[in-house]
Amino acid sequence: MKRFLGLAVMVSFIFLLAGCGGKDGFTVFIIDNQGNPSGISEQLQANLQKKLGEEPKVEIITSAMYDVQKIMVEYAAGSHDIFILPENDMKQYGQNGSNVPLDDTFDVKKYERGVFEGSVLVEKGKGDDGSDMKKETHLYGIPVEDMQMFKDVNYAPSNLFATIPLSAANTDESKKVLKALTE
Repeated sequence: MKRFLGLAVMVSFIFLLAGCGGKDGFTVFIIDNQGNPSGISEQLQANLQKKLGEEPKVEIITSAMYDVQKIMVEYAAGSHDIFILPENDMKQYGQNGSNVPLDDTFDVKKYERGVFEGSVLVEKGKGDDGSDMKKETHLYGIPVEDMQMFKDVNYAPSNLFATIPLSAANTDESKKVLKALTE
């Protein structure tokens, strides 16, 4: 019985440690309502990894089918560092405060199609109507058609935008990877 109890404690401890480890790597999620991005994921991932070096370890995840619920689930899960999605979806999530402003890293004039009024998280009670969200105009998304790495794999549709979700593990690293995708 003691042996069984000891084994049970050890297994529980291993599961606890595994759960505390955090997320490994860096993920980019792509979904398109006018095409299937699945065919470019391997080449895009290889090109991006080559440009970034060994770290962060990048994984490109694509959805073969467009589904609004899929986008909602992916945002809610909070497991991706960059989202590439249709303009209307990007703006909808931006209105709800789900995207990080990119003004400090990217040229607002160059990417003006990604500038719109969205919500940003502010100190509790300091937002609009006493909430913790405030409407502000910022650059929230980079048009994929302006991103060199997508041009290199012959997939640069005008309807897609890259954005960083508020739930990204490391915003600075996400901006670095997004910058690499544009150059």
